[in-house]
Amino acid sequence: MPDQTIRIDRELPKKLFIKDRASAQRVKMEALKRLAATFYADGSLSLGKAAELANVSKQEFLDFLAAHNIPLNYDLDELEEDLATVKEFFAK
Repeated sequence: MPDQTIRIDRELPKKLFIKDRASAQRVKMEALKRLAATFYADGSLSLGKAAELANVSKQEFLDFLAAHNIPLNYDLDELEEDLATVKEFFAK
Protein backbone atom coordinates (compact mmCIF):
# COMPACT_ATOMS: atom_id res chain seq x y z
CA MET A 1 0.00 0.00 0.00
CA PRO A 2 1.57 3.34 -1.00
CA ASP A 3 2.08 6.05 1.60
CA GLN A 4 -0.94 8.25 2.02
CA THR A 5 -0.61 11.96 2.56
CA ILE A 6 -2.76 14.77 3.88
CA ARG A 7 -2.63 18.43 2.98
CA ILE A 8 -2.78 21.04 5.70
CA ASP A 9 -3.77 24.58 4.71
CA ARG A 10 -3.74 27.15 7.47
CA GLU A 11 -2.82 30.81 7.59
CA LEU A 12 -0.58 31.77 10.49
CA PRO A 13 0.96 35.09 11.50
CA LYS A 14 4.59 35.50 10.40
CA LYS A 15 5.57 36.67 13.86
CA LEU A 16 5.06 33.13 15.18
CA PHE A 17 8.04 31.99 13.15
CA ILE A 18 10.37 34.84 12.31
CA LYS A 19 10.67 38.16 14.09
CA ASP A 20 12.05 40.22 11.18
CA ARG A 21 10.81 41.00 7.69
CA ALA A 22 10.77 37.58 6.11
CA SER A 23 9.36 36.41 2.85
CA ALA A 24 6.38 34.10 2.80
CA GLN A 25 8.67 31.36 1.45
CA ARG A 26 11.05 31.74 4.40
CA VAL A 27 8.14 31.59 6.85
CA LYS A 28 6.91 28.38 5.18
CA MET A 29 10.38 26.85 5.44
CA GLU A 30 10.54 27.74 9.15
CA ALA A 31 7.09 26.27 9.75
CA LEU A 32 8.08 23.00 8.06
CA LYS A 33 11.25 22.78 10.14
CA ARG A 34 9.28 23.32 13.33
CA LEU A 35 6.68 20.74 12.36
CA ALA A 36 9.37 18.23 11.44
CA ALA A 37 11.21 18.92 14.70
CA THR A 38 8.05 18.22 16.67
CA PHE A 39 7.55 14.87 14.94
CA TYR A 40 11.25 14.05 15.38
CA ALA A 41 11.23 14.98 19.08
CA ASP A 42 8.27 12.72 19.86
CA GLY A 43 9.78 9.82 17.90
CA SER A 44 7.23 9.83 15.09
CA LEU A 45 9.92 10.52 12.47
CA SER A 46 13.54 9.50 12.14
CA LEU A 47 16.18 12.16 11.63
CA GLY A 48 16.30 11.47 7.90
CA LYS A 49 12.54 11.54 7.43
CA ALA A 50 12.22 14.72 9.50
CA ALA A 51 14.91 16.43 7.42
CA GLU A 52 13.07 15.28 4.30
CA LEU A 53 9.79 16.74 5.60
CA ALA A 54 11.58 20.01 6.34
CA ASN A 55 13.16 20.01 2.84
CA VAL A 56 16.68 20.39 4.25
CA SER A 57 19.80 18.25 4.53
CA LYS A 58 20.33 16.13 7.63
CA GLN A 59 23.13 18.47 8.72
CA GLU A 60 20.94 21.54 8.34
CA PHE A 61 18.20 19.80 10.33
CA LEU A 62 20.70 18.84 13.05
CA ASP A 63 21.78 22.49 13.21
CA PHE A 64 18.12 23.52 13.53
CA LEU A 65 17.59 21.03 16.37
CA ALA A 66 20.67 22.30 18.18
CA ALA A 67 19.63 25.94 17.75
CA HIS A 68 16.27 25.10 19.34
CA ASN A 69 17.69 22.90 22.12
CA ILE A 70 15.95 19.78 20.85
CA PRO A 71 17.90 16.68 21.93
CA LEU A 72 18.80 13.89 19.55
CA ASN A 73 16.87 10.64 19.68
CA TYR A 74 19.96 8.52 20.22
CA ASP A 75 19.94 5.65 22.67
CA LEU A 76 22.55 3.31 24.11
CA ASP A 77 21.86 0.58 21.53
CA GLU A 78 22.52 3.03 18.69
CA LEU A 79 25.73 4.17 20.36
CA GLU A 80 26.92 0.58 20.71
CA GLU A 81 26.12 -0.08 17.03
CA ASP A 82 28.04 3.03 15.99
CA LEU A 83 31.03 2.09 18.15
CA ALA A 84 31.06 -1.42 16.65
CA THR A 85 31.01 0.09 13.16
CA VAL A 86 33.92 2.39 13.99
CA LYS A 87 35.93 -0.49 15.49
CA GLU A 88 35.24 -2.59 12.39
CA PHE A 89 36.31 0.28 10.14
CA PHE A 90 39.63 0.76 11.95
CA ALA A 91 40.28 -2.99 12.10
CA LYS A 92 40.40 -3.11 8.29
